[in-house]
Amino acid sequence: MSADPQLLEQARSSDPDARQKAAFSVSQSKNESDLPLMFELLGDKDWRVRKTIVDGFVRDARPVIIEGLIDALADPENAGKRNSATEALIRIGDPAINPIVRRLRTETDVDVRLSLVNLLGDLRSSEAFTMLMGMLDQEQDINIASSVVSSLGKYRDAAVLPLLMRTLQAREDLWLKFHVIEALGEIGDRAALPAVLPLYAEKSLRKPVLEAVGKIADVGTVSFLLRIISDEEKLNLTALRALVRIAEASKPRIVEQAERTLIQRKFRESFPQQKIAPLIDHLHTTPKRDVKSFILKFLGWSGDERALPVLLTNLEQPDTAEIAAQALIDFGSGAMPAILETLRNAEEDEIIALLLRVINVVGVPEAIPHILPFLDHDNPMIRRLAIETLGEIADPGSIDYLLAKLDDFDVASQQAAVNSISALVAAFPEIKQDVLAKIRRLLQSPSIPMKLNSLSVFVNIQGEGYHDELLLASKDSDPVIRQKAVSLMGKFGEERFADQLVLSLADESTSVRLAAINAIVHLRPEKGLEPLIASLEDNDIWIRTAAAQALGEYRHPEALGPLMRHLQQDLPPVRIAAIEALGKSENPSVRDVLFNALNEPDLEIRRAAVLALAKIPGGDVFDRLLAALGDEDWRLRAAAATSLGNRGDRAALPALHRAFDDPDTYVQQSAVLALDHIPDRESFPYLFKALENSAILDDVSDVFVKHKQLYRDLLEEAWRTADSRREVVIAAILQAMREKN
Repeated sequence: MSADPQLLEQARSSDPDARQKAAFSVSQSKNESDLPLMFELLGDKDWRVRKTIVDGFVRDARPVIIEGLIDALADPENAGKRNSATEALIRIGDPAINPIVRRLRTETDVDVRLSLVNLLGDLRSSEAFTMLMGMLDQEQDINIASSVVSSLGKYRDAAVLPLLMRTLQAREDLWLKFHVIEALGEIGDRAALPAVLPLYAEKSLRKPVLEAVGKIADVGTVSFLLRIISDEEKLNLTALRALVRIAEASKPRIVEQAERTLIQRKFRESFPQQKIAPLIDHLHTTPKRDVKSFILKFLGWSGDERALPVLLTNLEQPDTAEIAAQALIDFGSGAMPAILETLRNAEEDEIIALLLRVINVVGVPEAIPHILPFLDHDNPMIRRLAIETLGEIADPGSIDYLLAKLDDFDVASQQAAVNSISALVAAFPEIKQDVLAKIRRLLQSPSIPMKLNSLSVFVNIQGEGYHDELLLASKDSDPVIRQKAVSLMGKFGEERFADQLVLSLADESTSVRLAAINAIVHLRPEKGLEPLIASLEDNDIWIRTAAAQALGEYRHPEALGPLMRHLQQDLPPVRIAAIEALGKSENPSVRDVLFNALNEPDLEIRRAAVLALAKIPGGDVFDRLLAALGDEDWRLRAAAATSLGNRGDRAALPALHRAFDDPDTYVQQSAVLALDHIPDRESFPYLFKALENSAILDDVSDVFVKHKQLYRDLLEEAWRTADSRREVVIAAILQAMREKN
């Protein structure tokens, strides 16, 4: 015991504040003599005192402390002490695992064994997993066996499936079966379904079976759930919740949409109409937000008219508005009359906005008269949504209303009108001439926004004479109009614009000069090279940056010297643009200056240099990129993977394969995309293994589909022997390969 009598007195004071001060003092000590007092305070009745001691133990997790914490689990009289010891061991983490495993091998106290088993489930290690697997067959105490099962479930490792399914068959205790079913749900492997589904016949296991089915989230169980919902007299909310979990489970993009559509269709076809009223009643009575949420989803899927008033009412509730809006979209065009009636009477902006969003997705021409009044709404967001919705409904009768919004007070609404008009003309070519006639009149408007946006529409639909109109506008006295005209010129690779764009590089307006640089990139006229080089000396940093970027597209030897000079002496944005431009030159002479940039203190400069080296020839360049793939900063490693991919050298494959094990997801994604540029059958085992990594699964799937001729036979062979977890994903990729034919 501590030799300090004053500290002992303080630690045993009736004042909790005094005890906490003592706990803080002793928790800072590393003296062995203070440990008994620390463990005494670990069981203090005040949680603040216990937390202070736990923090001290976590900071100083010596073996003697870990052993003492394990001993504390055996205190039968002090739950606070046991809970605090558990918290400390979990926070200590890996150093505590081996001592726990050793103690579990010899411990006879049932309660302590339970605590140790639960800890191994929370801490998780390969040694602990092996021990838990070995315990299950021999353990006779049903509570410990159940805890072993629960802990194994936390590992989510399919290797335990055979053992758990064997336990279901060999052990009769329903309490143990309950935990096995829960664990199989946590693991989430569809291979468990044949063992789980029959257990629904046992009434006491129905809820865990349905919850496990929802967690496993296999679309093949949808019919099983719908049959339960249909056949049982009482509304089975657990089955409904499982159905939602299957529909909303995080799955590869390649299978997600098809499965959700299938589930919604099956629900609409199979859900008994007599259950709609109970579903609505439960929505009105339940206080649980998650239950309200999934009931609203089902009402949308049902397509039943009784659901519409309920969904529209829930649009007005902040907690359910977004879900109700999506449910109305899922309901489909049958909801439109009720939606339009509600829109006509709606007063709150939030409700109007939600209804317009729904109409935008589901809309029909009959909705147009109901939308038109909102084109003049006070709220610019409402006006923009109304304009966008008219463009989505695609009815040529909306053109005149949209033309009038080209000079709306809100810039976003103006752009929405431009986009909607352009989309309608593309959808209905027969109205083009009539629209052009109106646009020509609007081009003479005194309103600057009207002139600018009319010009945009004129160019977008490529009306006759739009070239001359652009040239004329590029010489307008108003710099805003000049800037707009020059920007629009950049959309087309028309030689007749070249002279004017070059002249605009010297415009007095910075915005016009910037627009000219961005536009001239598409044409790259020879006469533009010298003015662009001169623009590197512009006073405006963004002009210099844009000029460097444009010179990169020229890839002209005369630009290399000026670009290298600005790399060495300009501000970071210009330097980065110069680095990118030098890389695009693919000229060996820029190698050394890019090598120098790799040593810059500015991380973004170094990253730009790594990316720029992609196409610079030379074995030493390749070696530098390989070295960067091992950099301590993830951004540089990702850039190196990207560069190696762009370089296209098969010699990089081993390094890119290793990058799949990088701790950073973005580096892993960059490695996958690099292999997309270097397709090779040698990469198949690494790509196939990466299907287990949810963070890059979609990227890997895209590579397989894109290079199907290279990988299809390998993937088909792998599918024949794949475990159930990957079988669904592989089948979806193969289906996507077939659809791409």
